[in-house]
Amino acid sequence: MATRSAADPRYAEQKDRPSSWFGRFLLWRNRLLRSGSFQKWAARLPISQSIARTRATDLHHILAGFVYSQTLSAAYKLGLLECLKDRIATLDEIAHYCELEHDAAATLVKAATAIDLLQNVDSTSWTLGELGASIHGNPGVQSMLRHHDLLYRDMADPASLLRSRDNAALRGYWPYVDGNHSDPAAAARYSELMADSQHLIANHILDTIKLTAGQRLLDLGGGTGTFARLAAERFPYATTAVFDLPQVIASIPAKQRDHLEAFAGNMFKDPIPKTFDTISLVRILHDHDDQPINDLLARCFDALPAGGELIIAEPMAGTRAAESIGHTYFGFYLWAMGSGRPRTKTELTSALKQAGFQSVKEKRTHIPALVRVLVAKKPNVILY
Repeated sequence: MATRSAADPRYAEQKDRPSSWFGRFLLWRNRLLRSGSFQKWAARLPISQSIARTRATDLHHILAGFVYSQTLSAAYKLGLLECLKDRIATLDEIAHYCELEHDAAATLVKAATAIDLLQNVDSTSWTLGELGASIHGNPGVQSMLRHHDLLYRDMADPASLLRSRDNAALRGYWPYVDGNHSDPAAAARYSELMADSQHLIANHILDTIKLTAGQRLLDLGGGTGTFARLAAERFPYATTAVFDLPQVIASIPAKQRDHLEAFAGNMFKDPIPKTFDTISLVRILHDHDDQPINDLLARCFDALPAGGELIIAEPMAGTRAAESIGHTYFGFYLWAMGSGRPRTKTELTSALKQAGFQSVKEKRTHIPALVRVLVAKKPNVILY
């Protein structure tokens, strides 16, 4: 791989380029922080020792992050989380259940305990920690774990992935990204992941909105209808329906189809029913690139009546205290998938207004790191 030399004239041009006072301060700070003599001095000075320790720990967490995620993967694959569900076990019992040698089981148990997947009950026994227990209450996490090996494979060489994602393993897992909507296995994977992960997300969304008597909601790209059904349970005097690809709609169990209005089609190409005053897009936009999203928002605008509402619910980039989930995790995940990108509230608001919507408001959820909700209104009077 070719590397650029500091003697490269392009770097000389950048070095001579004038900068703001803040930019010059940051360059000065970075030169200071990389200085070995400054690092030694800061480590000895009481007032800066705490900061130095925090920065060193933060950096090590970044370096160790992949091992943390693989510890979770091992705990799931080897049955450790299942072994300790609603029970307490000794190391020997864990080793037997997971089919591991004693020392290997000890390594896994100690690693999982350190990241709160497990918790010591006493010196010889363990049960699930808070994070480990929460995984059993969130089947969406388990669905993600089942296919994250593909993402980890792609991230083994992130530089190559960034230069070319055409052959990314994760992209092959979701063939609809490249326009292949006929793969039944992919449709089944998509439907399973949507159904497993929707329950927790749906309740956070439904806590923030209200559907009134007679209101009609169409969940666009709603999989097998989990969100639409939960919305109907929460607001029984409203009407809800789902719209998704034909093979996804066909996978809805017959007993659920009797109580759920369903429309089959491609939301980017086929007509969107115009009999609904509210449309929801739950974790849809971040899976797609800008132009398809702009087209989809325009199609939603046209499908809604004057005064109709569009509900957007998804994790957003730039969420306070969850910045790494947006741009780091979802940024690389969607890049490897081959479509989409995490967007900020400002970017989504701009796209909505470009499509013609106005009065874009955020409805605050209980866990914004998982999902945030924007409600945009179509004007009552359209001026052309």
